[in-house]
This record gives sequence, structure tokens and C-alpha cells, in this order.
Amino acid sequence: MKDSKSIISHLVQQPSMKKYEQVRCYDRLLSLLPKSFTSMIRFVYTKNDTLFFVLNHPCAKMEFNYKRNLIKSLLKEVHTHFPECACLHVKEVQAFVTNQKSEEEALIVSANSEIFYAEQATGSFETLCEDEKLRSLFEAIKETIAKNRTC
Repeated sequence: MKDSKSIISHLVQQPSMKKYEQVRCYDRLLSLLPKSFTSMIRFVYTKNDTLFFVLNHPCAKMEFNYKRNLIKSLLKEVHTHFPECACLHVKEVQAFVTNQKSEEEALIVSANSEIFYAEQATGSFETLCEDEKLRSLFEAIKETIAKNRTC
């Protein structure tokens, strides 16, 4: 009977799972990088034989420039130790900083925007207006204040 590792490796070798295999190789590469650097990486992808690192801060770009040779050497190590990662075909390594907020950050910002305050007004004022339309508007305001005050 086959164990789970052999079943997963067999499934990953299918042509339809090529992207999944690339993601696993990216994860292996990121696991070899220093933790302080990987915390600044949003995601990694390949396009036209170039490995792109999408970073979340401009300081991370500077650190990436210092660690570019380390990343290239780690890519060679990944190819030698994990033959299934030969699918990457990376010739160049680039990085850029994105200005778009992630989905989690957008949810946090939208959740904090709904702030409700307790009604401070009491609605106890006299309507000294002689015009009937204005008097009815003031009475409607009083009712709204009273209704919001009880909530």
C-alpha cells in the first residue's frame, strides 16, 4: 500500500499540477531564506525565466539587493537537492515593492470605519417657530433624538 507522500508526489507530477509544484518549490526556497527577510515578502512568481519577489516595504528592496547572490546560490542548491524543482528555469532574480494593500489589510481598514457614538443630545428644546412646516421639522428632529437616545 502506498503512503501519503508517494501519492502526493505522483499527483504533483501530473501536467495539470505544474503550478502547484512551482508553489512547493517557492516555499522550499523561502524556507531557506532568513526569517527576517521572508517576513517582508508578500509572494513570489515566475515570468519569462525571471523570478519576481513582491515585497511589502522599500527597505525590503534594499535588503533584497544585498541578498541577491544568496538567493541565486540557494536556487542552485534547491535544484541539486530537490530534482522536482527543476521546473523553475530561473535565469534572473528581480524584486519590486507593491503599493496595493493585501486583502487582510483592506478588511482591517474597512472593519474599523464603522464607528458609532452614543447620542449626546437630549432633545429637550422648545420650538418657538411660528411656521408650521419648520415646527413639524423640529418635532421630527426631537423624535429622532429621543429614538436614538434610547438605543
